[in-house]
Amino acid sequence: MSPTATHISPDELFALLLAEPLAEPLTEPVVELAVLDVRETRWFVQRHLNLARNAPFSGLELQVGALVPRRSTPVVLIDELGAPDGVARQATAVLARLGYADVRTLAGGLQRWLAEGLPAIDGYGTLVKAFGDRVRLHYGTPGLPVEALRERLREGRPTTLVDARPRAEFEFLSLPGARNHPGTELALRRFEPDGRNVGADDHLWAINCFSRTRGIVGATTLRLLGRASDAVFVEDGVMDWGLHGAPTVQNAAPQDELPPESPALLRGIADDLLRSFALPLADAAQLARWRNDDARTLYMFDVRPEADPALAGTGLRHVPGGQLLMHFENLVGTRGARIVLVDDPAHRLRAAITAFWLTQLGQAEVHVYDDGEFLPAQAPAAPSAVVDDAPPPVAPDALAELQASGAAAVIDVGPSLDYERGHLEGALYLLPASLDALAPLAAQATAGRTFVFTSPDGTLAARVARDAQRRWQGAQNSGAVFTWLQGGTQGWKASGRPLATAFAPDQLLTPFDDDWGSVMRVFGPRRDAAWADYLAWERALSERVLQDPSVRFRFFALSARRQAQAQGRAARS
Repeated sequence: MSPTATHISPDELFALLLAEPLAEPLTEPVVELAVLDVRETRWFVQRHLNLARNAPFSGLELQVGALVPRRSTPVVLIDELGAPDGVARQATAVLARLGYADVRTLAGGLQRWLAEGLPAIDGYGTLVKAFGDRVRLHYGTPGLPVEALRERLREGRPTTLVDARPRAEFEFLSLPGARNHPGTELALRRFEPDGRNVGADDHLWAINCFSRTRGIVGATTLRLLGRASDAVFVEDGVMDWGLHGAPTVQNAAPQDELPPESPALLRGIADDLLRSFALPLADAAQLARWRNDDARTLYMFDVRPEADPALAGTGLRHVPGGQLLMHFENLVGTRGARIVLVDDPAHRLRAAITAFWLTQLGQAEVHVYDDGEFLPAQAPAAPSAVVDDAPPPVAPDALAELQASGAAAVIDVGPSLDYERGHLEGALYLLPASLDALAPLAAQATAGRTFVFTSPDGTLAARVARDAQRRWQGAQNSGAVFTWLQGGTQGWKASGRPLATAFAPDQLLTPFDDDWGSVMRVFGPRRDAAWADYLAWERALSERVLQDPSVRFRFFALSARRQAQAQGRAARS
């Protein structure tokens, strides 16, 4: 891409996406590319490019530094029409201010892309979900239908249920009697007889998630590693269980935990996995060179369960519980980048498993850090995470006094899901893609009127307060104040003050356009239809995604030994 051009045609962009993201061998030059769809998520899920990342304009300034960390990366921005006053043009100005030097917009936007017959998809997290379904087919991972699982449990046949989601999702809604070991943490546990017929000829390890992907990847991982040859994934997970009328558990606690395996045994498993599939390692010297390489993007992820406070500010991002694969599209915005995975140096098994899957996803060059403890070299804060010229914040105590006197209007600019789960009593909601919806209130501002913005931790609120202060100078001249809540909604709650969940329609200054339609937000009589529609969509997804020739997964061929491990024992219902 030429950094002097301002547009790129659909054909030109498609040609870039058809090119291999990684050169072979990897010593050859790599052309990186970040394709960012800056529409709000509600519109992104209706139709988008398969390889685009959703970077909504409402949060772009604060999020793009982590999503696309190298400022010289070629970036293509997409909106609906590519109009001169469209959101992609506005996003271009934001990126220019943040130092991005090679930014173009898609000429004609998504609508021209579609009009030219180029491939697109609906939904959210589609690349990884399609990948999960292809994992099932490529490795022959057996599934266990929900009705077969229920029958096994009714008959008392030896079955151990394990939910592979993070603890918060498990607690939200889960299957009765399930244990909980998220993602790669499951592979670190001991799989042996425990007094409940585990290891018996008819035993099954039934791995589930809310629908399919994490259950498939979890069961496949256990089989390929030789950890549990009787592992199967529960087809369609918690949703299909609920659709069959079986009881689910809210606010669940795990039944109990599988015992941890010894680091020495885990080290042997990791070494074998790294060697068998030629997964590359990186030492401290190599990592130092990459950190100083201005021509390539580097992402560093800590995949251990707990973040190390000593590593704050090093550029190492903490993504625990095997969730890097599942959330890849929200974390890695640059195609063809380098990724380095940091793990417990005693075994590195989490990192090895994550590298195994990410390598096959085919979007990045993935390395496992293998030089003892990660060195805490300092890295500068991402400019997009710094809010310059924000007005001074207001503390919770001061805001409480303003509210008591009726002098404050509180505007929540965080994610709508967080607003639904808990907001300051009476707070208005504003999606900060545009401040236009606030204009009527600002025009009516009088002396002593204080507009207090809040978001979960206050960072986004500080940005919006800054922008509102710049926009409405006249209101400030009349005595109005634009500020933000120190510590955000989380700080308000930590101060011992309550949050509300109910709200009236007139509290919504904008719709919840950041809602991507998660079925976890659907309750009551609408739930079953929404769940059934979602499962039908996900089952058919991979066939649709792979009609796009720019999507190419790189599945490993298996040795005879690995093939035997993957096949394991046939699932019995």
